[in-house]
Amino acid sequence: MSKPSLSIVQGSGSPRVSKWLTFPATVVAPSPFDKAQTCEFRIAREDLVKSVLSARRQPIFELWSCILGAPPPVNNVETFNLKPSDGLTSLGDAHACFQGVKRPCGEDDDGSAWLAYILKPDAFYEYVSHMACVAHKQEAPSDIVFVAYVRLDEPCAPDGHRVKGVLTHWHFVIADEADASLPEEYQKRYDRRLW
Repeated sequence: MSKPSLSIVQGSGSPRVSKWLTFPATVVAPSPFDKAQTCEFRIAREDLVKSVLSARRQPIFELWSCILGAPPPVNNVETFNLKPSDGLTSLGDAHACFQGVKRPCGEDDDGSAWLAYILKPDAFYEYVSHMACVAHKQEAPSDIVFVAYVRLDEPCAPDGHRVKGVLTHWHFVIADEADASLPEEYQKRYDRRLW
């Protein structure tokens, strides 16, 4: 019996990346120097890739629903969730901005070059392992706020280039008892409030 001959077929396609992992290179936000002006921040993709590789999908769902202001683009998200975009926020909706995180962060020994943008979403998307749709819209509890952290470029001047830094990480934190629109103990947590 003769062996079948095999040949290699060269394809011209490229690897397909899921839509929920294809996000914009930058996100628009109020400028830390003047809330009436806008600027842009790059999105740190490396940490998001690490999240996916370690089977952590929630940070990406929070990026879509709390920072980009859109439902995660996964199958059936529009049909499975009632009013899929209602209650979501984008970084442009930030109502407070602080500078300095009072702790070492990355290569910054004291965290002074970091910004914290504060948002108060009404809803967000949670990753749930489900056959119909993995994105489940949840109501955000009233006693939490969402904080997005940005590392300013060095040097970073108020005027000049529109891109001012890189958005690196984000999470929900408990709200302050006296002001539920700000993080708990925000006076001790940050160096100063910019607006």
